[in-house]
Amino acid sequence: MAIALQTIARLIAALIIVLALDAAIFRSSFYNQFLEPDSSAGSVQLTLLRERQHQTEWPEPLVLTMGDSQMNYSPKLANEHAAVQGYPFRLTHGGVAGTNPRVWHYLLRELDPTARRYAAIVFPVDSYDDEDSYLDYTDYPYDIHYLAMLLRWSDIPEYPLSYTKHEYAREAWRACLFRGLTLQSDVLALLNNPTKRAHAAKVNREWWPNGSYEYLEEERNVNGFAVDWNSRTLTYPQGADDVFRRSAKTALMQPSAPQTGRFGDYRRKWFGKILERYANSPTKIIFVRLPRGPIVRPAIPTLSHSIRDFAQRKGVLLSEESRYELLERTQFFKDPLHMNRAGSTRFGAMLADELARMLSAL
Repeated sequence: MAIALQTIARLIAALIIVLALDAAIFRSSFYNQFLEPDSSAGSVQLTLLRERQHQTEWPEPLVLTMGDSQMNYSPKLANEHAAVQGYPFRLTHGGVAGTNPRVWHYLLRELDPTARRYAAIVFPVDSYDDEDSYLDYTDYPYDIHYLAMLLRWSDIPEYPLSYTKHEYAREAWRACLFRGLTLQSDVLALLNNPTKRAHAAKVNREWWPNGSYEYLEEERNVNGFAVDWNSRTLTYPQGADDVFRRSAKTALMQPSAPQTGRFGDYRRKWFGKILERYANSPTKIIFVRLPRGPIVRPAIPTLSHSIRDFAQRKGVLLSEESRYELLERTQFFKDPLHMNRAGSTRFGAMLADELARMLSAL
């Protein structure tokens, strides 16, 4: 009995030591200076770095936009337009390519711990209706890697239990407990060439806050891209590569997924958590339907309309649904999903105008 108790005590002591080492390395600011800047976790940390700098240097009121790569407007150009128009706010962008509402919930916890820092937060969506796709966001495994430096011990058990597949839930448990396990491939790459990694990380951290704000989209367009819905054939623009063709087929030619309501459930859970966090805040929550692409699939009936339902809550606003449809043209996109410079520039100005109208009406 005494031997068994000693063994248990040693195991507990070992676990405490491992947790302490993991916390010292990965839950402090120490490892941030070596994190691969092009990784999922690295892109999140760079975004946090930029937005914290904006919070410090820019006067209120600030309007924060979230989103993934489809929210590819230029905050710099939008703010120049807003300044000419005399709008009192500045736009700043906390979105990260490849992310979704579950990640945005935890990102906002870092960006806005008091839930009162921003005059408004803008969430882009491709539809106010909940169309199910073949992508299951509930069990989207890449979220864990985006959140590798943000998850806390206190996120147990909620975050791991948000996954339904055992293998992803298990990885989520590990990510909450031991950040180093999620970052092990990053650590091994660092150890392989620490000097090169440290230099790349330093250069990116110095460049990102201003460099990413100054970035302008590519100018190329997809003129010539067309679809015949009767024959279900695509005509590609000149120079379209295999990536473009695959993306176009997935976006436009893939049969509609069975409408089970799971995407609506996902949105109600994660957007719902964000709205609950801001329920007693002066911050307004604004949903915007993005320009969906140079060609838009015909709409299908859906089971739920969570975004429209959210608009019934205090402090939640919906932008005019058809406002950006005029940008759904080949001259405003660089591929089947992402706007080019002309599109992102016009979208940024239109967004600033719409936000000024909405916020002044309050």
